[in-house]
Amino acid sequence: MLYRKVELCQAIERELMSVLGVDKFKTSALTSTVVVDYDPHELSRVQMIEIIESALQNADHPTELDKLDLHLPICTASLPLAAVAQFAFPPLLPVAAVVFAYTSIPTFKEARAVLFEEKRLGVDVLDAIVVIGCLGTMSIFPGAVLCWCLGLGKVLVKRTQDNSKKLLLNAFGKQPRYVWLYRDGVEVQISMDRLEQGDIIVVNTGEVVPVDGVIVEGMAMIDQHALTGESTPAEKGVGDKVFASTLMVAGKVFVSVEKSGSDTASAKISQILNDSAGYKLSSQHKGERLADKAVIPTLAIGSLGLATMGPAGAVAVLNSDFGTGIRMAAPLAMLSSLALCANKGILVKDGRALELMNEIDTVLFDKTGTLTRERPEVGRIIAANGFSEERILQFAAAAERKFHHPIALAILHKAKEWNLELPAIDDTQYKVGYGITVHVEGHTVRVGSKRFMEMEGIELPPEVKESLEVSHLEGHTVVMVSVDGQLGGALELQAAVRPEVRDIVAGLRQRGIKHLAIISGDHDAPTRKLAESLGMDRYFAQVLPADKADYVEKLQKEGRKVCFVGDGINDSIALKKANVSISLRGASSIATDTAHIVFLEEGLAKLCELRDISHDLDRNVKRSWNLILAPNIACIVGVFTLGFGIMASVVTNNVAALAALGNGMLPLRKIAQIEAERRHKRELRQAHAPDRKTV
Repeated sequence: MLYRKVELCQAIERELMSVLGVDKFKTSALTSTVVVDYDPHELSRVQMIEIIESALQNADHPTELDKLDLHLPICTASLPLAAVAQFAFPPLLPVAAVVFAYTSIPTFKEARAVLFEEKRLGVDVLDAIVVIGCLGTMSIFPGAVLCWCLGLGKVLVKRTQDNSKKLLLNAFGKQPRYVWLYRDGVEVQISMDRLEQGDIIVVNTGEVVPVDGVIVEGMAMIDQHALTGESTPAEKGVGDKVFASTLMVAGKVFVSVEKSGSDTASAKISQILNDSAGYKLSSQHKGERLADKAVIPTLAIGSLGLATMGPAGAVAVLNSDFGTGIRMAAPLAMLSSLALCANKGILVKDGRALELMNEIDTVLFDKTGTLTRERPEVGRIIAANGFSEERILQFAAAAERKFHHPIALAILHKAKEWNLELPAIDDTQYKVGYGITVHVEGHTVRVGSKRFMEMEGIELPPEVKESLEVSHLEGHTVVMVSVDGQLGGALELQAAVRPEVRDIVAGLRQRGIKHLAIISGDHDAPTRKLAESLGMDRYFAQVLPADKADYVEKLQKEGRKVCFVGDGINDSIALKKANVSISLRGASSIATDTAHIVFLEEGLAKLCELRDISHDLDRNVKRSWNLILAPNIACIVGVFTLGFGIMASVVTNNVAALAALGNGMLPLRKIAQIEAERRHKRELRQAHAPDRKTV
């Protein structure tokens, strides 16, 4: 069924790529084999075969066999033929030349595409000129070595690209294919595709959550690192949402299914990553730009070689080009870095943004939701009419305990900090937009705005009025608390700065960011105060969401390369306008996010790490460039001074290219270490997980 049908092999690979428990896999259309390494704790042999069979059943079966790709085998066979013809039996030279010319056809096709379709002078043109030069001077063996190295390089690059893409998708794409359905008091294992919305499934310690859903029974600690980048497990209980591809560290929960399969947040992220990797490989990257810049100087030196050393010298110089290796090494480094970002909870939707991040000199932060949390925090507590601060906070928290809006959560969090016991309330009347009226321990307590107090006929003491004016100037919100018809006090709510922000600002300074600024729709005073406290260089206050892009453009007109960090909701125009845009929004709405890069956790902790990965990518490409540059320059000098010929240039050029390829794959070692650590932790959890008792 698989023989010479690559499309079917790819269908199987696409299916296996997202299956939890599959560690490694390899398909071959030539040998008609599928080799799968899988974890028997997650999948049985029968289930493994069912998955492969399902992939084949759902795939479109080609009616014709694929054309055999014999380019590399023919190149390999041409090497001994060319060696014998060149050095031992010259009458074979015409035959060897014909075989060599045949193996060089892909080189001429690529040169034609670069010249006439892309309309640029690329490295493929140099390769084509070298082939013509080898044929013209009958240097058949060096030419055969050149074609073999080009063929081998393409095979290696394709194989590494495939492996890198698998690593990239593995960061988020692994999902169980079989789930435990809870029905009529019994747990039954069924295939994921049989699940329906509203079904109840069971997830135990050590298992991966298979769906997006809501917990209806049980408590659990869930490791959401793969999806959000959070370093510590999150505690989840009844009513909390859980997401596919997250890991149950402890506990047992019953989950009502909301989304499964390709509709989950994890699956959407995988699709974005797949699009990102595929798009980046088809666009011009830094390596190609470097290679193209070297073409004209190489042609000029080659012309000098032709004038002084003859055709053989010119071909030797032209073959010592600087582009062949970097064109292969740079995209490998990019793919490896994309995979590394994904493993660290950084979703890069456009590979160019990762390259540009190293060139950024200005970071513009949106204030609300980025530098500050959505939930405010209680600052000053103003007591009046003989009430204590603790009593006012206790009354306010008791009134707000049934609500989940940010102000209620801030008051309840402060009460918890102060270890206050909340008295029971016996009646609640909630007036939308104004405030709450409750009865607590025989007292009538009202909690709300100044307007609410005025509506209820409650007079504000002078000290509270004065505090209100100060708070308003600083951009803070004030919540009033009245007890039995008189004002007992007020709570000042202020924006809570994310705890990591100061370290991030310092880290960005150390990493060469010269200009840091805040943009906000808030009043001037609180924005200025925050900017000064964080050591920002500039701030822009009272800016409407639609105008944020104008400020990005203003900074760009000053000659700055701007990274805009926003929440991605009201900032879409600014996100598109910036050189690099970063959003902190959660994975649930990731598919519609307009940012180039998304941090899959609530916070800025990944910002410095992203800059480091971008810097390492730039250093990797430069190191590959130097690995190619040094030996090829030495070879060109050798052509003019020591009489180096075509063979010396072919060997030097291709050894340098292979060294650059190896360098481009270095980030994969970091990913392998991360994966090994995670696999070890998973095995430990599985070893301590209780056995499931089912019917």
